[in-house]
Formats: sequence, structure tokens, C-alpha cells
Amino acid sequence: MDEKTTQRQKLVIIGGGAVGMAVATHTQRHGNYSVTVISKDTHTAYSQCGMPFVLGGEIKDFDALIVRSPEFFEQMGINVRLNTTVNAIDIDSKTIHVGDEILPFDKLVIATGSRTHIPDNIKPYIKLDNVFTLRTLSDGMNIQNSLETGTDLTIVGSGSIGVEVAASAAKLGINTTLVNRNYSLLSRNIDSDMSEIVRSHLVSMGVDVITDTVPESMNGTTKVESVIIDNNDIPTDIVLISTGVMPETSLAQDAGIEIGESNGIVVNEHLQVKVGDRFHPDVFSGGECAEVYDLTTGEPFVSQLGSTARRMAAVIGDNLCGIHSTFGAITNPWICVAGNLQIGAVGITSQSAGKSGKKVITGISKGLTRAGYYPGGSQIFIKLIFSDRYLVGAQIIAGEGVKERIDGLAFAIKKKATIDEMLEMETCYAPPVSMLIDPIMYAVEDAHKKILPPVGFT
Repeated sequence: MDEKTTQRQKLVIIGGGAVGMAVATHTQRHGNYSVTVISKDTHTAYSQCGMPFVLGGEIKDFDALIVRSPEFFEQMGINVRLNTTVNAIDIDSKTIHVGDEILPFDKLVIATGSRTHIPDNIKPYIKLDNVFTLRTLSDGMNIQNSLETGTDLTIVGSGSIGVEVAASAAKLGINTTLVNRNYSLLSRNIDSDMSEIVRSHLVSMGVDVITDTVPESMNGTTKVESVIIDNNDIPTDIVLISTGVMPETSLAQDAGIEIGESNGIVVNEHLQVKVGDRFHPDVFSGGECAEVYDLTTGEPFVSQLGSTARRMAAVIGDNLCGIHSTFGAITNPWICVAGNLQIGAVGITSQSAGKSGKKVITGISKGLTRAGYYPGGSQIFIKLIFSDRYLVGAQIIAGEGVKERIDGLAFAIKKKATIDEMLEMETCYAPPVSMLIDPIMYAVEDAHKKILPPVGFT
């Protein structure tokens, strides 16, 4: 054994998701660590975001979502322990407890992700057969098995997963009911006027959308047989609970690590956790369990995006390998796909701005994704949100071309683009991919008509 091997530091990573496995491979390639990853999950290194599309048949099976096999990590020399629970973290002694086993660490990464939030009125029924959540690959496989024999699906909650699975199930001919506590679908990401476009599309696919209510009960002795919604007994043999997630921070909190107002782990720009009055140089956290900051509002929140997790993993990996790297406030660009609709958003919504007392002006436009005479295009709906003449939010819905526009608008928000600058924005044109004037420009012009001129303008 050479000297370099004997001097390796012990790196322990709790969580085998997007952050955990990316940090593990990065540090194994570029650092000098003995790397151990501990995960409660049965699988590792897979795409959670792809699961609704396996259920809808767009992706052939769940195996296709596995990015790296356990053998890959074994060959890299990374010790991956699946189906294993960490019971406690001892920061002072720099150890973790796994059952009766005590594992020392020199560096620790907490990437415990999130857990499904189960509303109190649902908790009594969660143990019924065929009542599922969709967080892990095993969850997806179990739901798929039930969909092969089931005919009636009820989805509780209309976030990204709920909406995407509703569209996927409807495409399979499953009788699908989507029930949501609020009137608006995807209410964390888009305003109610944009939500109506999503609702209409789902209804056109055959989804029964029921809003402003919650299930009153689920019936069945061992297996769910029906759900009571608004006093109606709806036949159901599969239920998906998709009512949001909460950061999984119990281990960190019990270890004395500070938890922020967003319920995520407090970290600094290097993604080191806070213990007492200092940020610990040897303990890092990233992903859905860690608190980040909104670039527009400055407020803390927890990002649930895989793209955010991957960027955080790069920062943690660099810092572990001696490369100074920081993670700043983010715009959190988001997209989901439901049926033939792409739904994207970035920044704040006009509704969230109103709740925080922020005054905004919105610009709205409707156009086409291609020249009117070119086949295959779709309608595109755009909503831009400005505050003090700065772009602070955007929402786009169309059959194509949403991601590229949201990415560009996310950069505009990050660079603090003003409405005056956006009026001079140049866009490219070719009939197969755009109108002569991009519909974004019409939304900018619509907002400009409503906004006061800058001070001193005559």
C-alpha cells in the first residue's frame, strides 16, 4: 500500500441521490479520499424526474433511469451501502452511528434529500394497499405494477409529479381523477391565469380535475376501493399521494446543526453547515435538504430541482478537493411536461409577489412557436413579471420551445435586465422554430404600456 493510499481521509456521504453520488465520483477522481456512501434507498444513481414518463410509456422501463450501476461505483472504489439507515451524527467525535456500528469521518456530506409531506387527513389511509407516494425507483415500480391491472387512479395534489402522472395515466386509458386543495394547479410555480391552460389541457385528455377540496376519506379494509371527495364516492383502486415534500433534516437537527426558517439545513456559500455560532469546515450539505436563497427576493427556501442539486454537488466536490468554490442565490428555473404541454417558470409569480407586498407589472402575450404557415407548431402563452422596471419572473406554456426561453429569461433575471433593455432584445427567426417576432417581445411591450416611464424621462 503506497503512502498516498494510507493518508487518505475518510469521506462519508449520507444520501445516494443526485448530490451524494456526484460528490462521491468527483472526490474519488480528483481528491484523496476513502469514500463511503450510505443510503436508505434500494437503488442509487437514478433519475427521479424520469419516473412519470416511464409510467406513461415514453420511457421503456425503470432500468433505463439508472445512470450508473452499483458495479460502476464498486469499480471506482466507492463503498456504497444501500438499504442502510444512519441513526445519529456526532459532530464532536466526528462519527456516525449505523445500528451498533460507529463509523469515523474526516469529512461529512449530508445529502438526505426530502420526504413526502402527508397531510393529517391522509395519514390514516397511507397503509392501505395501492396507496402510494412517488419518491424512489421502488415506488415507481410498485405504481407501474398496479397500473397494469388497475383501472381507476386518484391523485391527491397537483404539483409537478401529480400533474405529470395524471397526464401519463390518462394517455394509458386509466380513469384518472386529480384532486387539489387549492383551485390552481401547479400553484407554487405559476399564476392562476396560466394554471387554467394546464387545467383545460388535462381535462381534454380525460382527467377529472377536482379543486378547492381534499379527500374526506378512503374506503377499503386492506386495499383502497374508493375515495370520498365532496360527498361523492369515486371508485379507485390506486391512489397517489403527491402533496409536496419536506426537507429530511431530522439527523442534522438532532446533531445540533442549525435548521433555517425554510426547514432546510443552514449552509454558507461554501455549503458548509452551521453548528453553534460557526460554519463547520468539515461538514457540508446540499440538495433538497439544504437551504438556499432566492435571487429576486433574498428569502431562504429549499430548491427541489435536480439541476440545483447537481450544481451544489459540484461546489461541495470542489471544496473537498481544495478548489475554492461558492454557491450563491438562484433564480430556480423550472419546467414540467404534461401530455403535449411544456410548462416553465422562473423567478417569482405575481401572486407570491402580492403576498409579500411587492408591486409588480405583468406583460402577457399569445403567439405561435413556428411561423403560421409552417406545420407542427403550437400556441405559446407568455407572462412576464416586472418590479421597479426589472424582470423578476416569467411563465411560459406551449407545446415546444419553453425550456430555451425560460433558460434565457433566467439569465436575464440574474443579470438584472430592465424592461427598457428587453425592449431592445434581438431574437433569431426561421419558420420551423419561430415567428418573425418572438412572442416574448409582445409580452415585454404589453408590460411596457402599463409601467410608468423612468424618473427624468420626458
